[in-house]
Amino acid sequence: MAEGQIIVEDTGKMMEKMLDLPEQFEKAWTNNWTKSLPIAGNSFDKIVIAGLGGSGISGALLVDLFGSKLSKPVTVWADYGLPGWADNRTLLIAVSFSGDTEETLDAVKTAVERKLSVVAISSGGKLEELSGINGFSLLKIDYKSPPRAALGHLYGSLLTLCVKLQLIELTEKSYFQAVEELKKTIYQKTFPSKAEELAVTLNNKVPIIMAYPPLSAVAKRYQNQLSENSKTFALAATLPEACHNVVVGTEYAVPEKLLVLFLESQYGFSRNIARKKVIEKVFGEKDVPLFPLSVKSGSPLAEQLLFLHFGDLLSFFLAGVYGVDPTPIDSIVLLKSELAKL
Repeated sequence: MAEGQIIVEDTGKMMEKMLDLPEQFEKAWTNNWTKSLPIAGNSFDKIVIAGLGGSGISGALLVDLFGSKLSKPVTVWADYGLPGWADNRTLLIAVSFSGDTEETLDAVKTAVERKLSVVAISSGGKLEELSGINGFSLLKIDYKSPPRAALGHLYGSLLTLCVKLQLIELTEKSYFQAVEELKKTIYQKTFPSKAEELAVTLNNKVPIIMAYPPLSAVAKRYQNQLSENSKTFALAATLPEACHNVVVGTEYAVPEKLLVLFLESQYGFSRNIARKKVIEKVFGEKDVPLFPLSVKSGSPLAEQLLFLHFGDLLSFFLAGVYGVDPTPIDSIVLLKSELAKL
């Protein structure tokens, strides 16, 4: 397929924000690196990252990338309140782009009651008000977009914060090298035609996105983006867990409706990497096609960023295939409006 054949009604300029991803990551680091934090690394011994949807995915991405090398235990929390073990030796990092996510606000209020240290990442809203009232740090984002289109600001701010707190080993040089790889890929238009072609293939299909660390959270991001931008159903399945359940869950499914997207990381554990051939055989026997996706990258972070960009493009073009505008999320707006009445 020639690039540009899929026409997308893009009233919210979603594509413009997707192409802005490298600049978001650059600003996230430069805006936050010099900010002082009234928190010392020895003042806490465990961390909760609270957030949902397009904001919360940043915590999952961080843990997926650095999980085995984190200097302290980190839990990603997508609910009201906090885990029972969260005490005054716990740091809460609250991530909410709007600043009005009620579950995250409830986690912050619980943290204040239990005297946890808190750092917030947000563009404002009630979360900014709470930071002013309770005196905790706010890494403020100045960017107008839906939360899912501000991932560079959210994830970049979280990465920068965790480097400053010495939770992860990531140098400024390696951070910007990864961003430069993403920028070069976008400039050279490496992905659009491939994303368009795959979007056509996904027409009237239910994609099962399979991945292993450090791309498991990327698979979840694909599911979320396909849901919100393409208005279609998708399933994220993490390996090796999916080999113990999902692979047999298609026995009575409609195979012609299913398609597996297999995200291949060159940095994964060898046994997970080796599973591809076996999984391809299992789904092949069920007449479910498997499409492997891979990128060339210079680091695990660069690989993650490149996959994120490709998934964004895929969701955008699939919206065009289905004839929908990627920006409106009417069902979510309705749900939040009804919840506010309860």
